[in-house]
Amino acid sequence: MADWGAGRQFLADPNATGLSTIVGDMAAMQLQLIHALEEVIPDDARAAVNNIAAHARQALAASNVSQAREQATRELRPLTRLPAAQWGINVNIANIRMHNVPSFTGSDTDTLDVVRWISRVITLAQSNTLTFEATVNLMVQGSSGGAADYIEQMRDEGKTLNQIVQQLEMRYGDLCTPEEARVKTNNMIRKEDEGLPEFIDRLRLMARMSCRLTDDDDARRQAIDTLVEGNIRRVLPTSVRNALEERVINRSRMGLPAFTAREIEKECLDLERRREERKSSLQEVGGRLKGRVQAIETLPDILSDDDPNSSADEADVGDEGLYHLIREVKVQQNRYARAGRNVEPQKVFRKAFRSYNDKRQQQPRYPRDNPYGARQVGQGAAPQGNYQAQRGPPNRLSDNPTRRTILELISLANIVKGSCIQCGYEGHYMGNDSCALKDKTLMDRPCVKCGKGLHSADDCLKVYQRQYVSQTPQPAAQANQAQADHLKEN
Repeated sequence: MADWGAGRQFLADPNATGLSTIVGDMAAMQLQLIHALEEVIPDDARAAVNNIAAHARQALAASNVSQAREQATRELRPLTRLPAAQWGINVNIANIRMHNVPSFTGSDTDTLDVVRWISRVITLAQSNTLTFEATVNLMVQGSSGGAADYIEQMRDEGKTLNQIVQQLEMRYGDLCTPEEARVKTNNMIRKEDEGLPEFIDRLRLMARMSCRLTDDDDARRQAIDTLVEGNIRRVLPTSVRNALEERVINRSRMGLPAFTAREIEKECLDLERRREERKSSLQEVGGRLKGRVQAIETLPDILSDDDPNSSADEADVGDEGLYHLIREVKVQQNRYARAGRNVEPQKVFRKAFRSYNDKRQQQPRYPRDNPYGARQVGQGAAPQGNYQAQRGPPNRLSDNPTRRTILELISLANIVKGSCIQCGYEGHYMGNDSCALKDKTLMDRPCVKCGKGLHSADDCLKVYQRQYVSQTPQPAAQANQAQADHLKEN
């Protein structure tokens, strides 16, 4: 009889009835009328009548779907799904323990949101085969404060369990229409200092709300996974997102099935954890590198607190270079470990930065006693044979037994305080890794080309000043030295 519109409740109040309800009632009355006149319908008109009945059934079905859609939009069907029948006949809740269900107050201090708390209570009620009325009492017992008073008021008003769940989600949760929930899902922002697991939980909850009207379980789960996967990629840092894409491409090249949404979440969590470990290592190293000019200049890019919701590339600038810097530190530590020696942090970092800076500038490094450094020989091939025989002029300062003070060396190098005694430039001191002439031979007079610094003319950085050095007035110290040499010769 259901095919003929039987069992339908027709409209009672014309002022509170929508168009879909009117169309459905008309279709149901036509079906009932056709069924009542079926015995008197002539045989030659039966085919036409059956065709009319088929169209009336389609109109009735469309009316029911439209009415259900309007009701869901107007009444906001809750996210929590309840069965049509009760779980059992048990009404006694005195012996039910709620140790694993925290008390819900409806305030910001609750450890669980309202949807998760309702799910815990319903799971407990289902396992104890409670009736719906007993489940409402269990909610009152598992809550306190304003939430408990609100549930008691709805119970006294005769609200059903489904209505109570709906009102709780509307008052203490984010219950909204599916369209609004989809917009919130696509625009959800990752909070400051929020971990990726917590963000995924919030994202999946809002995605479930946007797809809650889909009755087919498989279609609903697929729609939820699609929303979650796309929005996880949106908030990932650039380096993590690129690494995830590489893993997806490699998996496809190997002929393996594509990642599921849960596997995508796992890969994202793993890559995010590795990134945090790398940042922790960089911060530990960065604390020891104050004053290391060349190697420290990329540290602020990765050690700064970048916006987790930003997809710009500046969040991960220098990430790759600093990764190589950490690797150089580990290489030096492994050398000490293999030699059975105690690791000295200062020496480890000094050697690691020296190697890192040389590789970064693409300049070969030679032993300390080699006078042909990276600035002089780095553009061509390294000297062949025994470079000890090509040392050039001796280190006159080191051969001089007289010890000189720093003020005497500054005066001798014809520089001001704060400049390098060796190269003559400001910004670093002699022996620093930033000095281009570090480990070069020291002279006992200023350079004859630039007039500053105790380096030889062959090592001078101003290699193109030979044409106008003679036109430049000699410094006072150099003029005095030239005059003294002239007197010695005479």
